Amino acid sequence: MKSYKILLALLLCLLSGTLFASDFLNVHVGTQRFLDKNQNTVIHIDYQIPYNGLVFQAFKGGYFAQVEMKVEVMEADSLVFEQVITDNIGITNKDDINSSKSYLNRVSYQIDRPHYQFKLSATDVLSQKQFFWGFSAEQLHPQVNLSDLELCSEVRPDSSSYLERFHRGKTLYRTQPSHIFDKNDQEFMNLYFEVYSTEEQRAESSLLVLTVEKDSLIIFDQYIDFIPLRSQEGISLKIPLQELSVGKYVGSLDLQLGEKNEHREFEFFVTEPKASLFYLFTNPDDDLRLLRYFVGYSEPAQWKSYDEQTKRRFVSQLWKDWSQSGTMSTQAAIDIVRERVDYSNQYFSFFDQGWTTDMGRIHIRNGKPDEIEKGTSSDDTRYVRKDYQIWKYSSRNKPVYLFVDIQMNGNYRLIYVDNDDRESSNPDFLRYLGSDFDTSLLNN
Repeated sequence: MKSYKILLALLLCLLSGTLFASDFLNVHVGTQRFLDKNQNTVIHIDYQIPYNGLVFQAFKGGYFAQVEMKVEVMEADSLVFEQVITDNIGITNKDDINSSKSYLNRVSYQIDRPHYQFKLSATDVLSQKQFFWGFSAEQLHPQVNLSDLELCSEVRPDSSSYLERFHRGKTLYRTQPSHIFDKNDQEFMNLYFEVYSTEEQRAESSLLVLTVEKDSLIIFDQYIDFIPLRSQEGISLKIPLQELSVGKYVGSLDLQLGEKNEHREFEFFVTEPKASLFYLFTNPDDDLRLLRYFVGYSEPAQWKSYDEQTKRRFVSQLWKDWSQSGTMSTQAAIDIVRERVDYSNQYFSFFDQGWTTDMGRIHIRNGKPDEIEKGTSSDDTRYVRKDYQIWKYSSRNKPVYLFVDIQMNGNYRLIYVDNDDRESSNPDFLRYLGSDFDTSLLNN
């Protein structure tokens, strides 16, 4: 089994022969050879493209990228076969663009000559970033007993058309060409391979030995006695990831079938990425206060006993939960809120920070009003004349907000609201404006 990969920068220190630069498209490639029922060698070329290395374009409620993959099959210096695959990659959740998720595809070819060279090139159509790789592949011997090894992140029953090129019968074998496994996402790494045997060999018991090492120390081993039932038998073994520490692992699989022994090796990496945290302020208490503008969330009873990191994780999850109710990614939603907070601090700050004022709260929740009417109360009131502003919005429920500068110091207070269940009116609001105030101004 061969695996070719361009890894993330944080893994460069772990790998040799890795190519990564800003002009290159990040692609992981893995190859596995198997025998078909006629003992022809078939090679699967799996390629995995992380979303965070692609350029997506918004279109009709989704986000789309396009990659052109070219495969050239060479014998000596002669071109035997050429294929161009256009991968149209679509996602609906914008958060996925900056996530660890990736696109997966497979192309398969029959190796009908002793030796081929393969050349792969991929281009991100929007960014024009490119990927190049070449490798050699030989035919498996017709009397081979063990195929190449296929490292899978997922093996499960699936009769749908999802990733149909990775199905064997009604089972999905989702490969991981990068050989990078996140222990937060996967409980096991699955090792798939095929055993080929003659009728004479099937009369004897066989032994499989699976070994996994880290830093030359055996971390995991498994001995399996079995008797092949068919001339071609697929086997999937699980390697538990939860107890493995972060780092590089080297594994081997040995098959003893009668008097024959075959050996295969593989390597993989275990990671445990830190979760992305979403927040606006250095003080998590401020984030919690701001979140109440949108979700009306009350402070947990144990909040004061939480350390800062626990508070940060808590509000980060609240931001994610809130953003999922809309169509934007969490980061995009927070960016909009941050822009509104900055605007509020610039224009509504007096004795308090602008984002904590009534005007700041409404601006942060709804953005700039579609219509603002400014005026001054009449003399027909128990108070001195006061400035007021009426904010109207044309979206959603067409809410209306009436603010009055009660103390005439620039700090407007919300005294009347219509069509917004999150806000409340002062039932005696007219006393600030006078009995002759034209209430039709509040119509929207």
